[in-house]
Amino acid sequence: MIPLYITVEDEKLEAVKKVIEKLEELTDTKISYDERTKTFNVIPKGQNQYEALKAVSVIRAIGLGFDAEIAFKLLSDEYILDVIDLKGIIGNNPEVMRRVKGRIIGENGKTKKILQEYTGVYISIYEHYIGILGPYDQVQIARKAIELLIDGKEHSTVYKFIDKAERELIIYKTSKLGRKRTNEINDNWQIVPITYCLNYVRI
Repeated sequence: MIPLYITVEDEKLEAVKKVIEKLEELTDTKISYDERTKTFNVIPKGQNQYEALKAVSVIRAIGLGFDAEIAFKLLSDEYILDVIDLKGIIGNNPEVMRRVKGRIIGENGKTKKILQEYTGVYISIYEHYIGILGPYDQVQIARKAIELLIDGKEHSTVYKFIDKAERELIIYKTSKLGRKRTNEINDNWQIVPITYCLNYVRI
């Protein structure tokens, strides 16, 4: 099987190393750390490459600042990790970076807390990355809300967007069309509801 590689910052190495044994057991993988290349190597013991991908996701989440307990939720098929690279959106200007991160975090962490509570996801802001961990639909709503904050939208506008998006998602999932599409067995079944709903949310 093809080995997978993942790099984390030096200050997060110990946090990852503490959970390697447990992660290997739960994903049936062999995980080693290469001091020379500064990478974790993840090799599936069996034929299931998917489990190795899950292990990589957990390591990446811890590297982004998530607590191990939260990161391990990625072993469930219901959870995903999405990452926004602020440098790719706003560039390297330190002052702009500080201001944008401040908008997302809020005074005493208030905005970040509201985003998490409203959408049911976990958010970690580490260096120039924003990690969003949770169920697929909820992660998409949270990501859109964060993108609106990055674009400079008022916080009240963003909170209204989240409220509308959540209501549209509930309406869709409880409708006949929503139940039919959610029960269809295909690779894209999760994408249908949230894409459909976000198209109907006006900002």
